[in-house]
Amino acid sequence: MQKPHLGELVFFWVLFGIAGFLTLMILSPYGTAIFLAGVLSIVFIPTFERLLRLFRGNRSLASLATVAFILVMFIVPLSIIGFLMFEEMLSVYASLNESNVGLQVINVWIDNFEALVKNIVPTFHIEADVYGYIEGGLRWLADHLNDFFSQVFAILLDTFIVIIAMFFFLRDGKKLKEFAVKWSPLADSYDESIIAKLEVAVSSVVKGALGTAAAQGLLVGVGLMLFGVPNPVLWGVVSTIAALVPLFGTTIVTVPAVLFLFISGHSVAAIGLLLWSLIFVGLIDNILRPLLIKRDVHVHSFLILMSVLGGLVYFGPIGFLSGPIVLAFFFALLDVYPDIMKGRKITRDSSDII
Repeated sequence: MQKPHLGELVFFWVLFGIAGFLTLMILSPYGTAIFLAGVLSIVFIPTFERLLRLFRGNRSLASLATVAFILVMFIVPLSIIGFLMFEEMLSVYASLNESNVGLQVINVWIDNFEALVKNIVPTFHIEADVYGYIEGGLRWLADHLNDFFSQVFAILLDTFIVIIAMFFFLRDGKKLKEFAVKWSPLADSYDESIIAKLEVAVSSVVKGALGTAAAQGLLVGVGLMLFGVPNPVLWGVVSTIAALVPLFGTTIVTVPAVLFLFISGHSVAAIGLLLWSLIFVGLIDNILRPLLIKRDVHVHSFLILMSVLGGLVYFGPIGFLSGPIVLAFFFALLDVYPDIMKGRKITRDSSDII
């Protein structure tokens, strides 16, 4: 068989580089959505395989059923929470418009807070125009409605892409894996070992994040109930979702709750909730998440924690997933390196541990 000339190779790689660059440019706006679809597809592979047996090997039906199952898992709880929060917002709005009682209550809270601080700083004084603040807030909301609806449209588009991509990843995942193994210059046993480690890592990272969020949401709900904050169950569920938000996490709920107790004059309860949030809720993210991930991904807990923080810096909000996955990929390569250098085949048993 005639080998290609140098000019042919150069021309091919130039075309390949241009095509690859343009492909990345086209897909980059939806990189996060595609990444999330891939992660969810890997996590729900066991569900897909059960449904595949149920549908007698029909991969399209099994993929469709798996995606529907995932949507029900996420959409039903979010819909219930959204409905409950909408009811709460209506009640707050009604209280603010009923004979200005709500504004009077806010003014009383401000006066109580001012009196509390004056015990420490006698010259402290708040010039609070509640009506002006509300008017300014409404004006800001009106000015940013276009941006708000643009963001909503972008979120809906990303969600649609995630759903479609999940379907194809689940249905054609076997072909994608075979394609990667075929075009990799490594031996098939090395490729399969690396892919197996990555699948375990992705599943563990997601389960660790969700397990930590559930534990934090439960503790926030218990704390709110113990210290007398209204609707502890609702805000506990909201905290579970908020715990998935990097950096801010459950503080989205706990900080307003502590301020609410302080302004209401329940200083002891506010301090108690603050300590509860710092000790039990805050530390669990740094303890439970690395432990849940480390159970299957055999990497030191400190490195997992650093990978989460570094992932947030370099990859943004999705970094709490991508950081540990990149770390697991690095250690998977380190694990197969000695076998590659010595030319040894990797057995199934040796590919199960990172």
